[in-house]
Amino acid sequence: MKKFVYERPGGVDVIRRVEDSPPRPEPGYTIVKAQFGSVNHVDIWGRMDLPGQPFPRVFGSDLAGVVEDPGDGPFNKGDRVLLYPMKFCGTCERCLQGRENSCFYRALYGVHTDGFFSELVKVPHANVLRIPDSVSLEYAAALPVAYTTAYHGLITRAGLRSGETLLVLGGSGGAGLAALQIAKAVNSYVITTTSFDWKKELLKRAGADEVLSPDESLYERVMKLTDGKGVDVVFDALGGKFVELALRVVKRGGRIVNMAMTAGSEVSFSIRTLYANNVDLIGVYLGTRSDLYSLLTLVSRGRLKPIIDSVFPADDVDKAQIRMEKRQHVGKILLRF
Repeated sequence: MKKFVYERPGGVDVIRRVEDSPPRPEPGYTIVKAQFGSVNHVDIWGRMDLPGQPFPRVFGSDLAGVVEDPGDGPFNKGDRVLLYPMKFCGTCERCLQGRENSCFYRALYGVHTDGFFSELVKVPHANVLRIPDSVSLEYAAALPVAYTTAYHGLITRAGLRSGETLLVLGGSGGAGLAALQIAKAVNSYVITTTSFDWKKELLKRAGADEVLSPDESLYERVMKLTDGKGVDVVFDALGGKFVELALRVVKRGGRIVNMAMTAGSEVSFSIRTLYANNVDLIGVYLGTRSDLYSLLTLVSRGRLKPIIDSVFPADDVDKAQIRMEKRQHVGKILLRF
């Protein structure tokens, strides 16, 4: 059985294809045969020498496949399934509330513990979701990290509603594009952003009402588009200086969802901006199993169609990561096992 491992911190040269014996059945676990995975920025960050990231480590957090051995679980051999990428205890207060992404003992598969990019993967039954017949394995594999994070932030936490206006900062990345599509699925007006002129038409085709450049004129252009009122919700996939911008463009009583620090982890703003304007600043780390199930339902009903940029053989995972690092993609980059 082959699996893909980060041997040590570094560039794509630290990726190794390793042969290993297949996992043994164990009570409480399902063994899944990999079919499609997808690449996320967290895979690239996972190569960095950061706290809580062990090496060597199997990487990969998004995976769809078929059940190879159901063990004592509720599935049958051959069932098409999707893996929820957060390891959780199932017994703490947060887990019992259905908030697995806030589990006191959580770990992201592929980052904090061995991940899913193996021919065969053994995971707890609770991390396995059945894929509806009308949803392809490719579409399912696109959902767990990027789309679940966006759904949790916009729908579960911020409560984005039909008719509201959303600003997406970092609109051509995985989570930003997912935010656009999810917002259009609930009939919101979406202003999104990208630094690449060639990506603007692609974002318009994906459903964006307006596509702007994240330059010094962004504040004025957003305010002009909203008749000086600002937006109801900001989905911030950048962080850094853009947090201050988000606070300027959001309406009183609005919501800001942050899920990344691509533009920096340090921010400076007056706390009065939050309380005086009744603004909710929401931090999001992945989403819940319920969020992922809701996404599968949206896809099965034809209300959401994940955008696939490209498909690479799993053996070319290094090339797939390079494509993402060079920001040459729009949509999910998949791996075929």
